[in-house]
Amino acid sequence: MKKLNFLFLSILIATTTLFVACDKDEVKEANVQFALDQVSLDTLIYAGAVEITGTITADKPITGIFFTGVKQENNSYTAKGEAQEYLAKGASTVNLNMEYFVDSKEISHIEVKVVVGDASKKTYISVNTVEGEAKGLAFLGQVILRADTMVWNAENMPDVYTTPNTGALANTPSFFSIHGTEINGEKKHVLTADELRSVQGQNGSFCFLNVLQNTANKAYIGGQRGYMFSNLWTIQLGGGTTGRQCDLYEIGGNAIRQANIDTTQFKIIAGSWVGGDWNEARYKFVDSLFLVINNEATTDAAKMRAYYQLGKIQSTLDNSTLGEQNNPTSLSPQNFARRRTDAGTSGVKPMTENFRAGDYIILKNTKGGKLYYGIMQIVQMYDDTQTFVNVEGVGQKIGQEEAKQLFHKPLILNIKVQTQL
Repeated sequence: MKKLNFLFLSILIATTTLFVACDKDEVKEANVQFALDQVSLDTLIYAGAVEITGTITADKPITGIFFTGVKQENNSYTAKGEAQEYLAKGASTVNLNMEYFVDSKEISHIEVKVVVGDASKKTYISVNTVEGEAKGLAFLGQVILRADTMVWNAENMPDVYTTPNTGALANTPSFFSIHGTEINGEKKHVLTADELRSVQGQNGSFCFLNVLQNTANKAYIGGQRGYMFSNLWTIQLGGGTTGRQCDLYEIGGNAIRQANIDTTQFKIIAGSWVGGDWNEARYKFVDSLFLVINNEATTDAAKMRAYYQLGKIQSTLDNSTLGEQNNPTSLSPQNFARRRTDAGTSGVKPMTENFRAGDYIILKNTKGGKLYYGIMQIVQMYDDTQTFVNVEGVGQKIGQEEAKQLFHKPLILNIKVQTQL
């Protein structure tokens, strides 16, 4: 009898525990009222955006608002897209102005979920159809580049390399590919000269370098010196004030060939430290856009959304390329971006600083006749003030011998750029 009583008590405790656990798992419904201007949507464009407006009111501060593309199946909703947050924490009434990105073709509704503490409430906006195709993806990530020294070859060191089209290894990661280049079965964005040469320059975008000498004839460059970004056009990378002829030199039948590279141009967006020349509105636009885009993307949906967001660079700062006739805008980018201008010791003009750590550089890339845009932020850069010398009657410059300190130092960049599908 005692065994039966014990068994009954055990079952009762277990059942009670189960009921308590179920009660805890139940989602509390928040006291939320939705007054959305859109209750149904006809046709949405895939990889595009739709504006959702209206008012959301709760009896307590709202801690989160999330929009997710879902599909109605058997009286339930299955997520087909990724949750997109509308930042409005702390308010109990929110005047909604959501730019919802259409990241799935399978959706039948857009779920709007409002979180209030440990409670939540949902409503749904019906979607008739989703049409269109994805236009591109995006690369989002932090990279490290290093400026390479002169790479010896049969042109600049004929006494060492006596056979034409031979040379030393070039294994410093100083090149970047916006669209990515396949090296030994791996898609890479940061490349060495040897890696880029091995694929004949395919999808090469730009180089980070330290201007010091002409790396073909070893003559020192007098007027310009120090760090710069350069696109890979032969006349630019191998130009007289860039000096990376050694990177363009053909080794064993391989070279960075003009026909295979893409065209990248640069527009420096410096901070308020520049003083009177600071374009506050442009800087704040780029800064806010950069911050709203995630620092990484692991899914195609996230990459498509970043592609769409980065497209605002063109529509806002370079809309002349879209045929805008009423107050058109133009980036007016260059094929290079120098850390400092006129930093060479033979120059008679004062040295000027163009960008520093924390600043942005807009990338405008052309590949296959199509434009791609991006932003890179200078996260960390070697302190080149240690290379300064004083030139009498002119002022501070980067010394010829001192400039050698700048080679192989890490440059950390946070890059967010549109790419091909």
